[in-house]
Amino acid sequence: MALLKKLFFLLIGLAAILLGIGLVLTNPDAITIDFFGYESGPLPRGLWLLAALFTGCLTGILASLPMLLRLRRRVHVLNQQLIKLRVAPARAKNKTE
Repeated sequence: MALLKKLFFLLIGLAAILLGIGLVLTNPDAITIDFFGYESGPLPRGLWLLAALFTGCLTGILASLPMLLRLRRRVHVLNQQLIKLRVAPARAKNKTE
């Protein structure tokens, strides 16, 4: 099952790379972008689109990271409480015997 999962992610990654290459090849027009007074060098429109997509994905991941870390911590705390609750009846049973 793990091999199938790795193969699936490999195929998804390969498809993303091929789509990115196709995007760059179908948008070859060189454009310059003005970043608040700083003008960039001429690059193909497809590269700018990929850069914008990458930046948006990275921003989304970074924005969701604090919530993910809080949830992971909460799961850890709840698992510790569950372990204590499972051990407590066994200890009580051993004391009564």
